[in-house]
Amino acid sequence: MHMSVKSAGWRWLLSLACLLSVAEAQALTRTEILPFSTVAMSDQQLLRGKGGEATGIAGVLKLPAERNNPVVVLLYGAGGYGDYVDDWITLLNQRGIGTFVVDSTSGRIDGKDSEQGHMRQLAVIRDAYAALDMLAVHPGVDASRIALMGFSKAGQGALYASLERMQKLYGPANAKFAGFVAFYPNCSVRYRDDEQLIGSPVWIFHGEADEQNAFSSCNDYVKRTSAAGAAIQMVGYPGVRHGFDRPGVTSLSNTTDGSVAMSGCDIREEVKGLLINKATGRLFRFDDDCVRQAGPSRFDAAAFEDVKRQVPALFESLFGRIAAG
Repeated sequence: MHMSVKSAGWRWLLSLACLLSVAEAQALTRTEILPFSTVAMSDQQLLRGKGGEATGIAGVLKLPAERNNPVVVLLYGAGGYGDYVDDWITLLNQRGIGTFVVDSTSGRIDGKDSEQGHMRQLAVIRDAYAALDMLAVHPGVDASRIALMGFSKAGQGALYASLERMQKLYGPANAKFAGFVAFYPNCSVRYRDDEQLIGSPVWIFHGEADEQNAFSSCNDYVKRTSAAGAAIQMVGYPGVRHGFDRPGVTSLSNTTDGSVAMSGCDIREEVKGLLINKATGRLFRFDDDCVRQAGPSRFDAAAFEDVKRQVPALFESLFGRIAAG
């Protein structure tokens, strides 16, 4: 299949690949730029399991060891690639965990302020499973020890990629994600069969004062899925806002990527692929009265230190329970 990645995306990938520190060189971390095939889909197409346009994107793979590496697939949010992603790459690589950063944004359809862009809340799930398919046959990767982690808008992707429905539609026959970590996702939409997860553990990390993606919505979702038998947990940080793991955001900062807050909406997928606003009885739109501009983000040092401690330990425990291939 012919694959094209816009030049801006290649510049980002090449820049990232060249950022090898002396410490990385000493640790013999191997870096590869890997193009792969995926399908660009709207959320409606993703939920229905059909449609979309075949395309190509790429990602950067970093492997600390020669073989049998556990790998965390990283999805970044609508604001684009930032230093916080580098922080997680370094932290995980130092613990012997490989990383694969997926560039889902370069040359794609979701403009920052467009209705079309807003409607791509889940479409990175297709990219995540395409990445899993590729990594599962990579000679340096242990296919049984691949996890998924995402932030903000991509946190929704990481969270709902754990649905049985998504695994059946898009998962490869030879692999599944071993675990999922979602940072401050939006849990305000009730999707069909969203209580049925694939069985791999799911963790959510969320600020309780988040004014973009409400903590309460995710808390309700965790209770609902836990009652259905899902292995899902959430850590909440009182008084902490959106983007708390981003050291560059040291004061209250309003979003600049057109993000919106849907926490005031009651949205249900009552027909496959169609999201209904219960207040209007009509198809949900981002100009509905319940939608407002997203609240500010702010770094929180204490919460950041806690997730830096918890998340690598969770992955080490998860991967340690799975024998290396």
